[in-house]
Amino acid sequence: MQKILCLSTSDLRTLLSFEDVTKAVERAFVANSLNLGKTYPIIREKLNNDSVFGVKAGLLGSTLGLKAAGYWPQNKVDNGEAHQATILLFDPETGKPRAFIDGNYITTIRTGAAGAIGAANFSPIESSVLAVIGTGVQGKVQTSAVLSVRPSISEVRCCGRSEQSIRGFVEQYRQQVKVTVCDTVTEAVQNADIIVTATPATQPFILASHLKPGVHINAMGSDTKGKSELDDSVLKMADVFVDDLHQSQTIGELQKNPDCVAITIGDVLAGNVSSKKFIESITVFDSTGLALQDLATAELAYLSAIERGMGTWLNW
Repeated sequence: MQKILCLSTSDLRTLLSFEDVTKAVERAFVANSLNLGKTYPIIREKLNNDSVFGVKAGLLGSTLGLKAAGYWPQNKVDNGEAHQATILLFDPETGKPRAFIDGNYITTIRTGAAGAIGAANFSPIESSVLAVIGTGVQGKVQTSAVLSVRPSISEVRCCGRSEQSIRGFVEQYRQQVKVTVCDTVTEAVQNADIIVTATPATQPFILASHLKPGVHINAMGSDTKGKSELDDSVLKMADVFVDDLHQSQTIGELQKNPDCVAITIGDVLAGNVSSKKFIESITVFDSTGLALQDLATAELAYLSAIERGMGTWLNW
């Protein structure tokens, strides 16, 4: 009888350290750039109730799997989570399922790890001012990620649309750094060393005129056709790095500028491109989210759970 391992949010909180997930995501980026893994065409469709449903799938080593995920805004009416995601792992030799895993937590932590990798490789080492546009779950995750690799930051400026999320953001970080709430994006990003954008915006709000020389931008929000956070003027003057060129051109920041010259972050991590040559440039890391990131993180959790005797086994 086939057995499948189920891992909940609480399981994953115990099984996954941010440091280990970051290493797993780095491996996924390198595998993607060197064609050592396979990603399959993304499904991303709107539903009749203003929701969005999608599937990202791929093969990484001996790990075959998919993440079914989307956004259901009506969940917020009952104080529920609008983002929903589930990951399935399969045996690539037989097709039989191996694991059923909470995808919300995997998505959150692997996206945070991607932001940490972007900041570690491209932002000024002695950065002191971080601007965060978007104060929701991912805005907070990205802030923690950047602070973990740039401890020199002394001020975090935030700008968001929800007073509740802004209050939560301030409360989370006010004892760690100076937190300044800004009324406008322009106010937040002026003279910032690092900028994080983590919004569902469909109209660009970061302009080249906002930016000082040497600033680094982690653009984390664009992961669907029609989304955009960065004006074309930014992409034209910056050195652009992407997790995957095709995805950036189809669902990321390069949708409106597919001819923009960009380098995959996996090539930097593999040592094929040196990030040091861009140290004085304005840099952008466009993170659209790879299936291989999900698979690498889910496999890490799966193997750790087996080793530690965690999770719930079900007959299948």
